[in-house]
Amino acid sequence: MRTVYWFLVVIIAMFGTAFVTQHASAAASAAPATPVVEASPVGTIKDVMKGIVDPNAMAIWDSVGAESAANGDVVEKAPKTDAEWAVIEHNALTLAEAANLLLTPGRPMSRPDEANSKSQPDAPELTPAQIEKKIYDNRAEWVKHARDLQATAVKAMAAAKAHDKDGLLDVGEAIDSACESCHVVYWYPDEKKPK
Repeated sequence: MRTVYWFLVVIIAMFGTAFVTQHASAAASAAPATPVVEASPVGTIKDVMKGIVDPNAMAIWDSVGAESAANGDVVEKAPKTDAEWAVIEHNALTLAEAANLLLTPGRPMSRPDEANSKSQPDAPELTPAQIEKKIYDNRAEWVKHARDLQATAVKAMAAAKAHDKDGLLDVGEAIDSACESCHVVYWYPDEKKPK
């Protein structure tokens, strides 16, 4: 009799497990999928760089450091109030989100009338059309550079949130390095280095 009892318990457990598994699977497949939002780029990559990346990176760089006073003393510079730190945190957030803007599919490098222009006629830089081709030829490298910028900006957010001026100074150097490592690939790869 005990064998029959245990046999029934095992059968009931198996049916219960099968029911729960089937129910969980059905519930998971019925869950609404995350909607895909189609982006509509308005600005070019040059616009994002000039209007968002550059000013927000500059604000982070300029927020900490040392300056010489008129009398020759060295004065340390850092945010002093919670509100000043919050501004730098928001600059870092904007810089981090700008990396997503740089990766938006369909965003052109420049406006069509700027596609073959340089900052100066003999500047050692690629034209926007040449940069766009480099990105198209190796999108993974472009994504890596944008993600590196984003990672450093996230660190800047954390430093600002913690009111850590030394951390912000260090991450400022990392942001500069992330920017420069991208620029030497896409903007001025042929620039002659001083010997």
